[in-house]
Amino acid sequence: MAKLSLDKERLNILKALGKRLNYRFRDISLLSLALTHRSYVNENPHLSASDNERFEFLGDAVLGLCVSDLLTKKYTDFSEGALSKIRASLVNVKRLAILAQNLQIGNCLLLGHGEEKSGGRAKDSLLANTLEAIIAAIYRDSNFEKVNSIVKILIEPFLKDATSHYQYFDYKTALQEFCQKRYKTPPVYTLTSSHGPEHSIIFEVEVSIAGKTTQTGKGKNKKEAEKQAAKKAWEILQDEN
Repeated sequence: MAKLSLDKERLNILKALGKRLNYRFRDISLLSLALTHRSYVNENPHLSASDNERFEFLGDAVLGLCVSDLLTKKYTDFSEGALSKIRASLVNVKRLAILAQNLQIGNCLLLGHGEEKSGGRAKDSLLANTLEAIIAAIYRDSNFEKVNSIVKILIEPFLKDATSHYQYFDYKTALQEFCQKRYKTPPVYTLTSSHGPEHSIIFEVEVSIAGKTTQTGKGKNKKEAEKQAAKKAWEILQDEN
């Protein structure tokens, strides 16, 4: 895996981010890699550098395990379904982007000119993915116990809000984020039928994921039917996961 050479200014930026994370890297190049977006690598082929996408993949898994560990220890009487909803609300794109903003991660990114001009440093999805990559970098640089303690510090301030509102969980948003990350394509909802008297029509919607029909939902309007289909699909995907 190719490493970028680090000048004094870049090294100071990385060390400052390490302080905000309350972690001192033994191999600071791991943090540098976690902050290197593919647009930068594509625009600088002469550097023969690597981007952070493999770290995003690893960090997503590490983060999920850390949050699962935290929730199962803290909420021993919660059902698996409740824990899954809370976990999803804690690691969604918006929440991770907020954490990334608090850590000023956007200022530390290596981006291509095109991504820079399009406001990449402030994009929620880019910030969330980078935070996952940083979590992977800490894991690679230390061990699970250390990265678990750091994730706990980052996530715990959001626990009260997540547990108070998990009953209002947005399945459509959760399914969309899951599909975008896993399959790089959003779920597609199709109205398949509507029947019943005019004052009480029942709509039926099917949701397709990655080109395959998965579940159907029924409701008094299309929105309600879509929510039901999304709920069924999301719960099945979580069980499989």
